Amino acid sequence: MFLDLHLQGTIALRLLFAFVLGALLGYERRVQQKPAGSRTHALVCLGSAIFMIISIYGFAGIPGQRDPARIAAQVVTGMGFIGAGAIWKERSWVVGLTTASTLWVSSAIGLAVGAGMYLPAIIGTFLSYLALELHKFEKVFSNREKRPEKRQLINNLDLEYLKTGLEGIFDQPTKIHILNLSNPYVISFTFKKKVKDSFVLSLAIKGDTLNLILMYLPEHLRGKNYTPKIFTLLKSWSLEYKFKQITLTSKKEFNPLWLKLGFYSTGDCIFTYRLETDKTSDLLKDNLSGL
Repeated sequence: MFLDLHLQGTIALRLLFAFVLGALLGYERRVQQKPAGSRTHALVCLGSAIFMIISIYGFAGIPGQRDPARIAAQVVTGMGFIGAGAIWKERSWVVGLTTASTLWVSSAIGLAVGAGMYLPAIIGTFLSYLALELHKFEKVFSNREKRPEKRQLINNLDLEYLKTGLEGIFDQPTKIHILNLSNPYVISFTFKKKVKDSFVLSLAIKGDTLNLILMYLPEHLRGKNYTPKIFTLLKSWSLEYKFKQITLTSKKEFNPLWLKLGFYSTGDCIFTYRLETDKTSDLLKDNLSGL
């Protein structure tokens, strides 16, 4: 089946339109330093539009096979897998729901554009962007106490101390990534130089608890006693900022290591290090040394 030039031009316009709307929606996520930004949203929106166009025009000449809703329905199902990849959950903490939702909306906008429904797609993009900006106005409608600015709170934690400490441990320039600016605050450190197998240290801060989300060491750095050094750095930083505990979820093969470092098990592969106990031990050592 061959499409006439006018229809091909219309399809090309729809694809371009879907790409632009997806990129606009993803721009806000990029500004908020979320893992899925303009590129991801643009690709999702573009892909959804392509599927919708195939669904409408791809089977037009085949008797009994023209059902535009069939492929579109599978797009909605497929988006569940992509959205799930954007969500992180650690006990009662959930991060990434908004990003997963915008990806889901991007697919809907792409389907609308692919079907030639430009006005609903434009209005949907505008309303989605408005929804993402609502948090800026919440303090106007709230009578609660004014909370300190999230970014200021993160900056006050002297992340440069951790960055410099990691650079000293690995002798490699590192980079700070602020992944979430709302409670819990999520921060990640990676090597500045982009390589395929790179170091990652991700932390979440909620109240007086520092949660070690992820610590990944490249293969060539494993078995070189880096984990205790990183933990010592995190411990000194946590004590400086009056955290009460460090928590983490570990793979079973690493459980002995955390127990050796002073953690105690609070559940299946869940470990906690009490910093208050650590301060008490240091105080006892100081008192004993004076005898």
